Amino acid sequence: MRKTIAIAGGTGGLGAAICRELAVRDYHILVGYHSNRDSAEQMVNAITGTGGSARSHAVDLCDEAQVHAFLDHAASLGAGLAGVVNATGPAIPLRPLTEISSAEFRHIMTTDVEGAFNLLTAAGKFFAANGGGAIVQLLTTAVLRTLENDAMSGIPKTAIMGIVRQLARELGPQNVRLNGIAPGVIDAGIVHSSFTADPVADAVINDCLDKTPMPRMGKPEEVSALAAFLLSDAAAYINGQIIGIDGGYSA
Repeated sequence: MRKTIAIAGGTGGLGAAICRELAVRDYHILVGYHSNRDSAEQMVNAITGTGGSARSHAVDLCDEAQVHAFLDHAASLGAGLAGVVNATGPAIPLRPLTEISSAEFRHIMTTDVEGAFNLLTAAGKFFAANGGGAIVQLLTTAVLRTLENDAMSGIPKTAIMGIVRQLARELGPQNVRLNGIAPGVIDAGIVHSSFTADPVADAVINDCLDKTPMPRMGKPEEVSALAAFLLSDAAAYINGQIIGIDGGYSA
């Protein structure tokens, strides 16, 4: 029987790429989604249509009961839960920090940081009680090197990075591994929506690309391959690491 990987944010650009990558590697996929049920079902159908195994499950990470239900569902599938990926993230304003309202700041911090806290701690407790497991959190290259007008990406993800590293230290003795992936400009998801949003957003992305030694966007498949590696037994001694996949932007 296939082991299960639960992916919160499985309908987003990078989350979807991770779902596809792990399905090819013969995992059962639980596609977690917040409200976009149609996209989640399309992902399930795409995976099962090519011989893979997948189901979908709605989850609001800011609701602890829903987080536990999501993980319980994953644990009941196939050969049990082997890994969890958090690929979620709210829409963010790309503006100077001094132009962010307290209401915007509070909403993004609550949605992103509290949601990640709920999922990562619940998954960590589950794995600690069940012989171990692997957790991967998607972050941003802004946790490694700041970028103008990108505060509301970097600040919450920096807080989440702290959660990842703290749990890695505390739960390592129970064979629970947590690692973060810090993508740069990837040709998927939020980048496409941001390019058309406003001139400031366009400038942020192009500024990051201009400062990247490798003169191109990253590919979703490059991020998903790293996620699959970190979830695998080949990465069994990798714990508490934040790995940039940004073409050298953070060098």
